[in-house]
Amino acid sequence: MFNNIYLKMATDNIGKNRKTYLPFIISSVCTIMMTYIVLALSINDGLSTIPGGANLQTILSMGYIVLIFFSAIFLFYINSFMIKTRKKEFGIYNILGMDKKHIMQVLSYEMIFVFILSSITGIVSGVILNKVSVLLIRNVMEAPISFGSEFSFSSMIWTIIFFGVIFLLILLGNIYQIHISSPIELLKGSNVGEKEPKANWLKALLGVLITGAGYYLSLTIQSPISEIQKAFIAVLLIIIGTYFLFTSVSIAILKLLKNNKDFYYQINHFIPVSGMLYRMKKNGIGLANICIMSVGTIILLSIGISMFISPQDQIDSQYPSDVFAEVILEDNNNIIDKEIQLKEEISQVIVDAAKEADVTLDNTVLYSFLNMSAIPTTNGFTVTEDVYFDSNAVTLYLIDQNNYQELTGQTLSLNEDEIYIHGTNDEVDKNAISILDTTFNAKTMDNMEEFAIGSETTSEISDVYYIIVNDISTLNTIEEKQKAILGEDFSRDITVSAQINLASNTKNNEELAFGETLEGHLKSNDMDVLVDTKTAAESELLALHSGVLFLVLNLGILLLLAAILTIYFKQISEAYDDKDRYEVMRKIGLSQKEIKRAITTQTLMVFFLPLIVAGIHIIATFPLMRKFMILILLNNVDLFLISVIVSFLIFSVIYILIYRMTAKAYYEIVS
Repeated sequence: MFNNIYLKMATDNIGKNRKTYLPFIISSVCTIMMTYIVLALSINDGLSTIPGGANLQTILSMGYIVLIFFSAIFLFYINSFMIKTRKKEFGIYNILGMDKKHIMQVLSYEMIFVFILSSITGIVSGVILNKVSVLLIRNVMEAPISFGSEFSFSSMIWTIIFFGVIFLLILLGNIYQIHISSPIELLKGSNVGEKEPKANWLKALLGVLITGAGYYLSLTIQSPISEIQKAFIAVLLIIIGTYFLFTSVSIAILKLLKNNKDFYYQINHFIPVSGMLYRMKKNGIGLANICIMSVGTIILLSIGISMFISPQDQIDSQYPSDVFAEVILEDNNNIIDKEIQLKEEISQVIVDAAKEADVTLDNTVLYSFLNMSAIPTTNGFTVTEDVYFDSNAVTLYLIDQNNYQELTGQTLSLNEDEIYIHGTNDEVDKNAISILDTTFNAKTMDNMEEFAIGSETTSEISDVYYIIVNDISTLNTIEEKQKAILGEDFSRDITVSAQINLASNTKNNEELAFGETLEGHLKSNDMDVLVDTKTAAESELLALHSGVLFLVLNLGILLLLAAILTIYFKQISEAYDDKDRYEVMRKIGLSQKEIKRAITTQTLMVFFLPLIVAGIHIIATFPLMRKFMILILLNNVDLFLISVIVSFLIFSVIYILIYRMTAKAYYEIVS
């Protein structure tokens, strides 16, 4: 009998508290749906057979863990608002004679109902949208469209288990709060105010300094790969600084406004300033959360837009030829003869492989170069044993003038002690340049063509210098000095690169077959070789972009939803807190118009401060974000600036719409 009563109370409570339960249910449905889709895609047998599909699924598998983590934090955070607004209700139950264990039982039934409803709706929506996602990914990756069901039983089970654990932990947390609270504390739980905080100028200054330190790191990081720890520290400092800014700096600013009598003693300013100052500690944390989630949403949306509208010819900047092969030029006492012999062997193998694969060669370019890392000094470059761990390390691409002529058709005339040098990030204007203790007379050339693949990508991650020496023997001398320092296992070798273009009517499968045949022939000749094709690289790039795009959109939607619901619950809970205060103001003669004006001022102050700070964060961290875009091979990095601007404008429009809706709900409650 009692169970039936509690079941009835649980269902009635969900209906009566739909203003708080409905957003929580929507959040649960969305997170369950997105998690199921990502997991189902990561183990989809059909996607694994697509070229590049394995890499796509690896990215999705890693993203699944991130998605679960964010989902748990998100649901716990939304639940904290929901349980706060219901404490008074639980206190009334307790005073009217209901034991706490019975209240806990009712709350358990409510959570079970919400979990079942959210799971069914989320899984059904996930199954439907999973099929749509598979079709979209296959279309993006130019794979055949598959028909039939995409339902994944194992994905459903694991998703239900994961979220069952999350809901159980949320329920246990809510039960614990009720257990340790007295009836009076429950009655006042949603109206617990805070003492007016004192302005801590030291903490305010510390917040500015911490944020500034984060900005400085993000602006000075050159390579997000070698300096990943520094990048992580920069992000962490900005997040910590944001909390300081909203909890300390905001209080200091409000104190200054309060001390300004001409400003403070006005109806439009007195009520919102005093109200915000009274509970600014908790308000500040909420505003900081909104700011951080806003930054995350804008960044993820920017990445998604950049990848979606990025030009299709970006693969050409990485692979200027249809097929390329790199063969290590083994050490030899006569490096000049060895290079000539190796190039002849490679040329003949290319011709033989083309005949066997039945493809027509268009043109082939062979050139030798040395790619190595070095540490810049006051007068040149050097190499140390820890060069690969040095954050100041740069990339050197070295080529001799004969190979440069083979590649570009440009004839040069360099003496043995002369070099041409061009720095993509830092032009060199010194006459004498030392490269591993060998001094050269440096010359610059304005129209010097960069002879390495992916110059823009490389230069965005680290400083890059292109150097032309007089002959292959000089290149070999530099290589040997590098090997003496780093050893055979860690040093770089002179490489003969073959750039092969096939006839324009060559099909993708024929290009792939030629690449495999060429690799087999080169290896059969005992060559240390790397062969790749533009078709295979394009498949891998599409897989990478598809995986990253899918994940950032999922996480972006999740963060956007979190920001919206955080603002909503924050405004609703504060409206209930302020209801009695505004009632008192009406009784002492404040008109409805004056109250509405005061509410508008307060909501404007609360709402747009996080958006403004988020915009400042985006500007300060833009150079770092731009470098990270290189890691997902978005060569047209200037496109990212446009994407950030568009994303910020889109988010601002959504933000304004949220403001209008929540301001209206706030006014209705306090009125």
